[in-house]
Amino acid sequence: MNCQQIEDHLIDYLDQNLDQEAHQKIEAHLKDCKNCSKALQKLQEVFDAIDTDPIELPRADMKLDFEQMLEKEKALLNTPKVVSLEKRSRNSWKTALQIAATITLVVTAYFLGKNQNNESFSKEIAVLEKEKIEMKQTMTISLIENESASKRLQAVNYAEEFEKPGNDILKALVNKMRYDDHINVRLAAAEALAKFSDSEMVRKALIDVLDKEQDPSMQIELIQILVSIQEKRAVPSMEKLLQEEKTPDYVKDQVKIGLPSLI
Repeated sequence: MNCQQIEDHLIDYLDQNLDQEAHQKIEAHLKDCKNCSKALQKLQEVFDAIDTDPIELPRADMKLDFEQMLEKEKALLNTPKVVSLEKRSRNSWKTALQIAATITLVVTAYFLGKNQNNESFSKEIAVLEKEKIEMKQTMTISLIENESASKRLQAVNYAEEFEKPGNDILKALVNKMRYDDHINVRLAAAEALAKFSDSEMVRKALIDVLDKEQDPSMQIELIQILVSIQEKRAVPSMEKLLQEEKTPDYVKDQVKIGLPSLI
């Protein structure tokens, strides 16, 4: 395997999604290739940053240096190169991670100081946190459209970790739930959307998909979600499943279990 092939499989390598032979080949390559080892390290750092975001206020003497770095990063983010990240639907995860890694490094530099009560610094931190979350969402949207099913599944899992995802994230999850070629991705997207059921858009999408869904495993997943969030508008779709002869008995059983709590 060459370096390009290695880099294309680094996410699966980190997540232990490769067979033993492929894993051993990549492991052997990493021992001898410094560039790929560095790429793996950066990738791990970015994914770690998604879950662990320490918030500390900076020392006053760090403010000037940080503001200079931040202005440089903002200038980079306004270039066409970053805009194109949202337009590409395939093979764009690598660029997204590089951008996110840059932001992570800036954030790390900013948070090196100890806590200091300063209202203006607190406001700057809030702005930076917002920008960082937006960057994470951009990276996740890029990954969710990847041609690899395992990477799409991974991106769906990342999306589920957002406490308050933007509409772009929700729309991407709905799209995966409706149309993805792999049932595991569709199931994961539905499960992720259940967490955001306070959104009217999400609730309507869950009902609409149940009304059209043909796969029994998806039908059961959607029925369980709609019952758990007490979505009474799903009653007609569930009753329709009971009336259709082609509906498997075990799906009808699931409807019979959940339907009474909605009526």
